[in-house]
Amino acid sequence: MSVPAARSLAARIRPRLYRGALLVSALVGGIMAGVLVLRLRPDSPPLPLIGGQPESCLSCHDQMTGFAPAHEPAAIGCAACHLGNRLARDAQGAHAGMTRTPGNLSLVSQTCATAGCHGDIGERVKHSLMNTMSGVVAVDKHVFGENPDLNRPYVISQIGHSPADTHLRTLCASCHLGNDKLVPGPQDELSRGGGCSACHLDYGARAREELVRRDKPGLAPLARQAHPMISLQVPDQACFGCHSRSGRISTNYEGWHETLLEEANVPKTPEAREDYRVLADGRVFEKMPADVHFTKGMACTDCHVATEVMGDGRAHAHEENATTVACIDCHADGAPVTRSLAELDAETQKIVTLRGLIAPGRRFVVTTSGRAVLPNVFVDAKGTRQLVTRKAGPLLQPKPRTAACARAGTGHASLDCNTCHSAWASQCVSCHTQAEPRTPGWDHLAGKETACSWLETAGQFFADPPALGVRVESDGGASAVRNRVVTVAPGMILTLNQGGKGDAPDTSHRLFAPVSPHTTAGRARDCQSCHASSSALGYGRGQLSYEVTGATGRWQFVPEMAAWPADGLPADAWIGFLQDRTGEVATRTDLRPFTVVEQRRILSVGACLTCHPGDSAVMQRALADFSAAVNRRSDRCVLPVWE
Repeated sequence: MSVPAARSLAARIRPRLYRGALLVSALVGGIMAGVLVLRLRPDSPPLPLIGGQPESCLSCHDQMTGFAPAHEPAAIGCAACHLGNRLARDAQGAHAGMTRTPGNLSLVSQTCATAGCHGDIGERVKHSLMNTMSGVVAVDKHVFGENPDLNRPYVISQIGHSPADTHLRTLCASCHLGNDKLVPGPQDELSRGGGCSACHLDYGARAREELVRRDKPGLAPLARQAHPMISLQVPDQACFGCHSRSGRISTNYEGWHETLLEEANVPKTPEAREDYRVLADGRVFEKMPADVHFTKGMACTDCHVATEVMGDGRAHAHEENATTVACIDCHADGAPVTRSLAELDAETQKIVTLRGLIAPGRRFVVTTSGRAVLPNVFVDAKGTRQLVTRKAGPLLQPKPRTAACARAGTGHASLDCNTCHSAWASQCVSCHTQAEPRTPGWDHLAGKETACSWLETAGQFFADPPALGVRVESDGGASAVRNRVVTVAPGMILTLNQGGKGDAPDTSHRLFAPVSPHTTAGRARDCQSCHASSSALGYGRGQLSYEVTGATGRWQFVPEMAAWPADGLPADAWIGFLQDRTGEVATRTDLRPFTVVEQRRILSVGACLTCHPGDSAVMQRALADFSAAVNRRSDRCVLPVWE
């Protein structure tokens, strides 16, 4: 329904009033019989009708503006979202039981997710990772020794008060969607929770002005009161409050890396305004290259589709399991699988319609996973992919894979796109987490002060190319197992002190985690940055060099960071130099570092790269068949000796 049509409907239905208002006379016998008895009072002014039902809200709020057509009060009224008593004639009675924040998941079954509105989505959101935080809880409780299964399902709002639970309650639990928003307001850098409103409530300038006037006694309300728009156009700011922490993908995407600087120590030069950013919580970020998709004007929801963000109805242990979209969906060299508008599911059809993306004969791209359709990506008459951004800028034409990416059967066939195209990743090492049993904290689930708290002391922050590891992928059959090289970062390189009676000992943990940094660069990292990089291989920062003495070549590594007493590895390392590491090594059961055999294979190529550039003819031949290239090597070539 268009805005003019909705207003025309409102003009038509306002005169359609009962000639007597409906007053409820709840007789005891009627209640017991399940009958609601209504009495007409001819002397009362009539109530407006919304969808054939009387509703008093528009008697006062008929001048409210700011809605998208689907949520015009003329079409759905006010009580459908805000509850209250729709038959009451006075403000106090009408506002009884009303909510100012109808998007909260604690109320959503009565508001947004009723059968006539978004009932199917409501349950999906409740079971989504953005609400349950299942993976976060499972990993945290695992490190605390309370959970042996990293893939066990959890719901953050249902945790108890164990040491791991109190750690989550005081430091982490504000970021789930089920965290109730107590007062209305626009999303900002400090926003957390809010259910549906966390993404779909967009405050324009007039809505913000109205909010200020409501919160400051003495200021008259606007002549035409402004409501924030309920919209599919989810702004990136809605994601920022939660996703500027942990993996920091929101800040990474925009090209900002967190530092340990205090706000008072930020340089005061004019250039510093461009090079540093201070968030509302006081954290200081330094400028880094932004993701190429950000520079092209793409928003978060241009890639991340509804079933991925709001859940698809299935339980997923971790974020990477719930991800349905991949780089190859847009950046492929072959013809994609497509569907017509009529072949789309009802939800995607609605999104396409509301975004105005319907066109004769248009066919929409199906993700390579087969689990979703991209409502904003389609093919033109020539079969070329086209992408419409949320910000409605010019049509983008995603570039197909380069020849280097598309080579099948080479040593790079197992590489994830991120391994070459992630420019940098936020990394933190050497953290210490300490229980503070005598220091009050704030319980984000209970919404009140708690007797104890946790103190996290950060080590060092880095913004370097990510390390690499191996994800063991399987569809359940032994023949289908394959190793995929992925980007990783320190997940928990920390010492943990749980406090308690007596002097509790520290426990040390060295776990890496899969990471999608959201720092995509158009130009891939060069060969040396993987095959001759100590950080990429998991050894940590330091000097990795290939030393040739006569006819003998050996790799040498001098770490930059001192060794941890607990395990003897450098503080930022995942594995020892040319060593295997067993036991618990990652925050996932399907993730591991390179084995010694794999390290030797990688460094053998690195030895060749000390003389032959990666784009040289000999290395291009080696990429297709390294063994054959080695067999044809010159007598001057010195291969590594392994001890």
